[in-house]
Amino acid sequence: MIRKTLIALAIATTFAAPAHAQFGKLKDLAGGGNSAAAASAGAPDEAAQEALVRRFVSSQSHSIDAQTSFAKAFGLAEQVKLLEAERMALSSGSVNVDQMKKSVSVSEAAQAAIDERVAAQPELSAESKQHYTTGLVALVASAAEGQKLSGEASNFANGMKSLSGTQLVTVGRKLAAGAWVAKESPGYLKGLYSSSKAALTFARAAKIKVPGNAESMLDSL
Repeated sequence: MIRKTLIALAIATTFAAPAHAQFGKLKDLAGGGNSAAAASAGAPDEAAQEALVRRFVSSQSHSIDAQTSFAKAFGLAEQVKLLEAERMALSSGSVNVDQMKKSVSVSEAAQAAIDERVAAQPELSAESKQHYTTGLVALVASAAEGQKLSGEASNFANGMKSLSGTQLVTVGRKLAAGAWVAKESPGYLKGLYSSSKAALTFARAAKIKVPGNAESMLDSL
């Protein structure tokens, strides 16, 4: 049975300047972590799986926070309701593969609705712009966690490849959650990069306040 992962998200501590500095690296991160580090990765264990799942959940939770704020800015009440439910589920104290899959599905549907509104280039009220700025802060936090996720997922995947057939039979099932995160991370990071760039582009066009130096990072994405 997959060991349940305890989630302790300290959201406020992730909004520091170093997180902003990492934002511009998402494009490279979507392709995977440092190859030299991955090559030296040892066989993963349940502790490594717990850390990897925690990292994914942290990034995903911040991303959902961002989408919730964007949905509020665009008046997408139904999406707000669904996203808030997923955010609560992720912070409930334990997650498994099914829960992570559901959160990704809900997040992708919400992003599609947000993208549709962004494409329409609507005029936003002062209150809506504040919601949007809040979303950008959460998005930067998600990107900061995404940078760490990239390398950790790559190491985990390479470690799984180092397992023998016998080891896969004996420990493979216990590491199913970590294997899922490792497999999904490149696509997740690619989507995070795309949505981040689009969010900042809209903010610039709509003259919405961007936190810290995130706007200047757009040019280096």
